[in-house]
Amino acid sequence: MSVTAEFCPAWASPPGETIRELAQRTGITQAIVANALGVAESELARVLDGDLPITKARAERLAIFVGATSRFWLAREAQYRHSLQTIYDDARAWVSSLPLADMAKFGWLDAASTGADKLDMAFAFFGVSSVDEWRDRWLSQHAGLTAYRTSPVFARQGASAAAWLRQGERLASRISTAQWSRINFERILPELRRLTRIEKPADFIPQLQRRCAECGVAVVIVRTPKGCPASGATRIRNGQAIVQLSARYLRDDSFWFTFFHEAGHLVLHENRLFLEWSENRHLDESEEREANDFAAKILIPPSQEAALSALPHDYKTIMRFARNLSVSPASWLGSFNTEAWCLGRSSTS
Repeated sequence: MSVTAEFCPAWASPPGETIRELAQRTGITQAIVANALGVAESELARVLDGDLPITKARAERLAIFVGATSRFWLAREAQYRHSLQTIYDDARAWVSSLPLADMAKFGWLDAASTGADKLDMAFAFFGVSSVDEWRDRWLSQHAGLTAYRTSPVFARQGASAAAWLRQGERLASRISTAQWSRINFERILPELRRLTRIEKPADFIPQLQRRCAECGVAVVIVRTPKGCPASGATRIRNGQAIVQLSARYLRDDSFWFTFFHEAGHLVLHENRLFLEWSENRHLDESEEREANDFAAKILIPPSQEAALSALPHDYKTIMRFARNLSVSPASWLGSFNTEAWCLGRSSTS
């Protein structure tokens, strides 16, 4: 399934809709229509709704009692069945594109054996009733992922990324937050540096979530399913900002720089979704540089850059410098070109 294709709603109109229109227009009663179709009045709805087919015999009787020709009714029936098959094939391809095995493994939904059950659970997970509604919500021009439509990589991984993002929204909805406030969020970010010195995620994540929730930000950690190389994402939904981080980077250096990078997107670019990829990407380069610079300045305030440049290449000195900033050394070293910094220091020491 290519996400670059135009959005074309899939629908199937049964012949019964045309029968109802003609009957209403000509004043034909339900009893006459049922007789023409050769069914009891109690079974009429099944034919009109498309559950029972328009056979050759029914088409001939419809032509006599309702109007049009038997050829028309048979063609109308064939068109309807073809549309149903197209919708079915599309739904089956869509379900196959989802990482259902991992979604069940992670507890996002129950395991299913039949195709119908898989489709129903996928619809329930995304909160949609059709594949078209899913595309409209995730891949159309007004959807959050539209900025990534033109990437061939995303075309292959879009369904997995959408599943990951959707789970993030589900988790965020369970977090009680204040109304999103960019000003309040930006104000507390320097205070969050001290959390980088806490080693265990089980200890620092609840504190991080609580402080961010006070500013209207739900911080969620979501494992990535197969096919989704995302490391982080931000967006605002219904007055709540979401910072979503991948569990694969739940380590000191990568986690914290990613968090402050995402915080930068919320502060600087709050009007749309930003999706970070763990592989080498070339989307939104200017915004990414701005978010990187924002994270670096939170971890190492500009007033301390001169002191950083003057540091000797010595472990104890680095640790003492980081402690004075209330920040983990690994987190702030991850915000700079560490190799260049070390080479620069060694050439002058």
